[in-house]
Amino acid sequence: MLALLFGLVRIALVPWTDDAAPFALVFVSVVAAAVLGGWRSGLIALVIGQALVWFVVVHPQWSWGPADPAQLGGLVIATFGELVALAIIILYQREVDRGRAEREGQMDLLQKALAEIDHRTSNNYQAVLALILAQAKSAQGEAVKEALQQVADRIRAIAAVSAKLALASPNLEEVRIGEHLGDLCKQIEQGLSRPEVRLNCHFDDVLVPAEDTVCMSILVNELVTNALKHAFPDGRSGTITATLSANRGGLELVIADDGVGMSAASRSRGTGLGQRLIQTFVKRLRAKHQVSSNENGTRHRIQIPAHAA
Repeated sequence: MLALLFGLVRIALVPWTDDAAPFALVFVSVVAAAVLGGWRSGLIALVIGQALVWFVVVHPQWSWGPADPAQLGGLVIATFGELVALAIIILYQREVDRGRAEREGQMDLLQKALAEIDHRTSNNYQAVLALILAQAKSAQGEAVKEALQQVADRIRAIAAVSAKLALASPNLEEVRIGEHLGDLCKQIEQGLSRPEVRLNCHFDDVLVPAEDTVCMSILVNELVTNALKHAFPDGRSGTITATLSANRGGLELVIADDGVGMSAASRSRGTGLGQRLIQTFVKRLRAKHQVSSNENGTRHRIQIPAHAA
């Protein structure tokens, strides 16, 4: 098709150029056909283009009859030049194909290596969790058991981020935070199952840098766990709501409950490590943390700026 197209263009130029440079456009058709369709297309374009121009443009026109030696020499030289150009294109395409095959092989090897690293990392997390949970079971005091369980919960939250890097992100730098935090809330709810307390979660599914995802996972883990443990004492029923919404300013994380509020008794529980973790990770996110609490419940509002999220 390209040979016929450029041949017709050359025929249309005969009234102005006669038979000067008759094979010039055949070069173009050969190169274009070889680049678009491979060397076989280029060779077909060469044969069709040369024959068409020789028959219609070169004197005597519309004839395969004899031509003077100069015209025949022009045909030979043009054909040789087109064959050389075609050979160069073939060699170039082979190098491109070889480079593409090498890159695909390297990417396949890299993916296999990353999968193996993910698998080993997951096994390491599970081994650490098993050791901590075993130690918690054998611990004598309830305070020690609870502290070890909290450590296990935090490690589990970080391990979930590593898993999401491999499973739910288009690259190794970002995580789809909505799906990840949703799974994290399910794990927390299962671990601290209380039929009288409901946990409602809604997280916008946005891409967040992996480092920020770790911080946000720890925050959700600490705040939701604290609410489940302390907001509803003595079998009281209620609801905990966790939301993450995207806006022009960045992200807004809200953890709210309709429990008893942060009374002096509830604040005195534990070692205070959870509060220090919350302050540390809020600072790492360069976020603003606002807390409001009364007898009708507690609400944590964390505003994460766009440059952090």
